[in-house]
Amino acid sequence: MHEPRHAAKPPASLAPVAKLAGLVRSPDFLDGLGEVLAAYFPGISYAAFHFSAQGRPAILAHNLDATRHQRVLIPYIERMYLLDPIFQHWERHRARGVWSLDELAPAGFRDSDYFATYYRELGLHDEAGAFFPLTEQDCLSLSFGFYRPLATPAPDDVLAVLTYLFPLLESLIGQFWLASSLHLPRVDDQAPSQLHDFGRDVLSDRERDVAWLILRGYSSPEIARQLGITQGTVKNHRKRLYSRLNISSQGELFRQFMLFQQPLS
Repeated sequence: MHEPRHAAKPPASLAPVAKLAGLVRSPDFLDGLGEVLAAYFPGISYAAFHFSAQGRPAILAHNLDATRHQRVLIPYIERMYLLDPIFQHWERHRARGVWSLDELAPAGFRDSDYFATYYRELGLHDEAGAFFPLTEQDCLSLSFGFYRPLATPAPDDVLAVLTYLFPLLESLIGQFWLASSLHLPRVDDQAPSQLHDFGRDVLSDRERDVAWLILRGYSSPEIARQLGITQGTVKNHRKRLYSRLNISSQGELFRQFMLFQQPLS
């Protein structure tokens, strides 16, 4: 496992963290965690999730308005977390720390339909994530960014302050976990359909592997490196899977995935 390499920058005051420490045995702790972010970075938007070994992520706390809650958080926990670089990073590495989105996402992520739908269209800027492990399999994941592109702090400054605060926040979150009689909310049901199940009836295993990487924003050269095949072979797999799914573009692939994940009740 590797640690992110951000310079640590102390904030002007530790008073917000001291206030959070007073809530470690309170049900208001999770909202207080968001208040720490808002105190240091006015205008920041955040969501705290419980990532567990099984089931979908659970929303623990957030400060999004009702519209963004419906447009961002609900689709995320129902199905879109499967494509999320932040969730995928925890699944693969189980590594504590703070990362920017660009550190976690594949190089082609900004050209993906996922990015167009959940970042460009909704106006989210400078997203980053922090992982606070609770057990070997569980963590509290904190995602944060800005929905206003103007008059926001430099992304490196946000990451530097949170890198400095990370050990303090990790300790407080750990104490909250131990002190809470209910622990964190869990989602016990399994994900309604896993990403690898998409296209199972019509695609070969390798075609589904390629489709999975396309959906997550990997470019053809990256797919070739991930699977140990040539770019020409990637092109052939892409052509065949598009034909089998009766589609002609990455956008249509994304929409078919959305429809595949839709039945949740």
